Amino acid sequence: MTDPRDQIVDLLCEAEGLPHGPAKVALLEEAVQLADSLNDLDLGFEARNGLMEAANFSGRPDIILVAFTWCLAQYDRDRERFDSYDILWKYKWVITIAYQFPEISRPRLEQLLDDIDRRYREAGSTNYGVSLVRRKLMVHFGEWQKARAAHSQFRKCRRDFLSDCPACVAASNCYYFASQRHWGRAVQAAQPVLQNRLTCTEEPHRTLANVLRPLFHLGRLEEARVYQRRGYRLVGQANHFVEQHAEHLQFAVLLGDMAQAKRLLERHLSGALQIVTVDDRFQFLLAGRLWTDRLRSRGTRKLKVRLPKGLPSPDADGKSDVSALGAWFTAQSQEIAQRFDARNGTNAFQQQIDELPELLRLALD
Repeated sequence: MTDPRDQIVDLLCEAEGLPHGPAKVALLEEAVQLADSLNDLDLGFEARNGLMEAANFSGRPDIILVAFTWCLAQYDRDRERFDSYDILWKYKWVITIAYQFPEISRPRLEQLLDDIDRRYREAGSTNYGVSLVRRKLMVHFGEWQKARAAHSQFRKCRRDFLSDCPACVAASNCYYFASQRHWGRAVQAAQPVLQNRLTCTEEPHRTLANVLRPLFHLGRLEEARVYQRRGYRLVGQANHFVEQHAEHLQFAVLLGDMAQAKRLLERHLSGALQIVTVDDRFQFLLAGRLWTDRLRSRGTRKLKVRLPKGLPSPDADGKSDVSALGAWFTAQSQEIAQRFDARNGTNAFQQQIDELPELLRLALD
């Protein structure tokens, strides 16, 4: 009879040979369940570490939150037994995931930030990584002064054993400067990734999308087109790149390439509505609203478009009403904005909706 522990090891080995995706996640979940049935804490910890890694690159951040909570509790009970590096490294993931769920309160997010700050200092870290996490969180909140303070602190820190890889740091810097509307600095920060001097698991995938709007504002459209084509080849087949799909859709709309924009919307709207990270869904809804606004600016009242169930139904002629679709995108995005802004205590999400007319005006000028 097969030893259940050997079965767990076999599952872990089989999962290791698979690419990130649902199949790998399922195998590791099975390993976790089997380890728990045996009350084997060591195998449970190992299986969850693998599960968090797979979930992180498979669009299932909700799984990470649950698995990490268990691992952190075990680590705090017996710090000699479990690897502190795994806990501290993945803690950064947890915070940048947690703020994307509006049901997680702001006090809880700030508690997590204080806790990771304390743990990193106790481990001898310079807090280079924590400063980046703090900066991301403050950008999400729309707390711009606090975001700039976190950026200033980050610049004073040395890299250490808990620092993100240089490619991820460059991508984070690009995102930060874009959030500040420092378009030139955003593109400059992205250069090592754009030039393939820095790469990692999901770079340049994200940066090639993040840089599109800064390049649009700088009027460097031909350069942006090159990056758009290159970037979409990397993310077009992966469902968890919803934020990047939104940026590609937005860029097509800003260029006035409505045929490409329609294809992108048809291909990725369903995935955006299913994604568990509400922040990413919001970004796609904004891009959808911008698409309908530009259609209306061209005088397009109706068109044939493939849409998932739950959206306004097409008329008898098979065409959808553009104004009705725009109203649907607006209502969906406002509902999310209200939840985030109520949690965050700012109006940062509503501001993103309010800025769409000005963004469209820039595209039309």
